[in-house]
Amino acid sequence: SALGIRYMEEPPEDPVPYFLVCPLEAEKLKDIRDPYRVPAGYFVSEEEAETFDRQFPPRQKLRLPGQLF
Repeated sequence: SALGIRYMEEPPEDPVPYFLVCPLEAEKLKDIRDPYRVPAGYFVSEEEAETFDRQFPPRQKLRLPGQLF
């Protein structure tokens, strides 16, 4: 909140303690006042993911010596 970063669904006056920010160049953040939006790429259709996965040959899960899981 101190850096003017907020989640798009939160009112601008509400603090947002769940953002952790470590600016590498602090002067770059001084004029930014846009809300954070979840990138569209985070939302994937299950059908599209399955179609993508079918492009690859099936894999067999192996248990190898020394493997913990």
